[in-house]
Amino acid sequence: MTTGKRLASIAVAGSLVAALAACSGGSAGKDDASGPGQAPANGNAGGTDAPPKAVTLNFWTISLSPNFDDYINERIKTYQDAHPGITVKWTDLPYGSMENKLLTSIAGGNSPDVVNLNTGMTLTLAAKNALVDLNKEATEEQRAIYFPDLYDSTKLGDSAYAFPWYFGLSVFMYNKQIYEAAGLDPNKPPVTLDELKQQAVQIKQKTGKYGFTLVSNPPADLYFAGVPMISEDKKTIILNTPEALAWAKWNKALYDEGVIPKDSVGADANYATDKYQAGQIATLTTGANFLNRVKQNAKDVFDNTLVAKMPAKKEGGNYQASLMDVVVPTMSKNHKEAIDFANYITNDESQLAFCKIVNILPSTKKAAADPFFTQAGDDPESKAKVIAASMVGQAKDFTLGIKDESKVLDPLWKGWTKMMLGQQSPEDMLKQAEQDMQKQLDAVNADN
Repeated sequence: MTTGKRLASIAVAGSLVAALAACSGGSAGKDDASGPGQAPANGNAGGTDAPPKAVTLNFWTISLSPNFDDYINERIKTYQDAHPGITVKWTDLPYGSMENKLLTSIAGGNSPDVVNLNTGMTLTLAAKNALVDLNKEATEEQRAIYFPDLYDSTKLGDSAYAFPWYFGLSVFMYNKQIYEAAGLDPNKPPVTLDELKQQAVQIKQKTGKYGFTLVSNPPADLYFAGVPMISEDKKTIILNTPEALAWAKWNKALYDEGVIPKDSVGADANYATDKYQAGQIATLTTGANFLNRVKQNAKDVFDNTLVAKMPAKKEGGNYQASLMDVVVPTMSKNHKEAIDFANYITNDESQLAFCKIVNILPSTKKAAADPFFTQAGDDPESKAKVIAASMVGQAKDFTLGIKDESKVLDPLWKGWTKMMLGQQSPEDMLKQAEQDMQKQLDAVNADN
């Protein structure tokens, strides 16, 4: 399974950055931002006046220009003003081309210094020893500002390779008009998955519409449902368990009983959003940033949209975060300065400012505690922001914490689709996937 397939299935980075572009009306600007260059001289340790060390940091991001030029340029200017001699040159790249361009630049010995990646790309490059281990080179003060589960999303062994940046969490959005037509109380959204299914069955019987569609990510879904997936020593796959079988059967029944549309298997958030704004399904479980798209394309549906917390797969469990990260490539010639800027662009002040111009969530503890995330208006977008923020402490970007993770997970993805389409039983799927995943894991460990 490719990284792109993994991300499309859970509507993470690709959908998140697309939503960022869609829900912001930021002003246009340049793709590169250069500061004032060399600043006035500072005194050195020997007591003589000398210009500060001139350092240029090349900073690459994914799909933030032109909508967020003003924000990024302001952050860069503030940093440069406080760090004489350092110039930050900003380049923004499309989501689809970032990984290849970065690998090409590294291979050519012309690596950028600070790069915005998603977790999948980060782990891919970390497996190639292409990224700085922040557990070794960043300070404890720099690392301590983030939620531990989010910081550990790019952890391999005792190493961690990224500062977490902005992310999205799914919230539960539902159409009040369809709920009322189905005889359901719109003031009582489902709090468990079984309640969600029961309501969907009633909606289908009473209105002919579907209650929901699946936006499935089998590995993360199983993990958050309580399946260990892998042993603590990272040597054994733990998949074929009673908990996994129960979850697989629950999903399969949705398809077999006609609770979800047949073509929703493997669908991403774009499919679900399109169906929701067309009034064809009653609920939408995706990032709050997609509400703006509904507002623009289907104002009548938006006006009937209510928002609630996501039904959890496991009581007190984690929620899948669609996380963006900031990394420092090993080939950067300025590790200390690059780490400092990466920490700055993802710190409390920077993240809070970003969240105030677009519907995203911060990965830092202090920013998430700001009153901005607890004060809601009457509109669905404002309420969704507060609900999503209340879940931040339970956010985690799922990872097995191993190299070549996509190869190990590939048998599960393929088997899950076969199971949903009736080509393999849940029991056989889990047994076969566990065996095939173990073979891949053994091969990965043998290469280490």
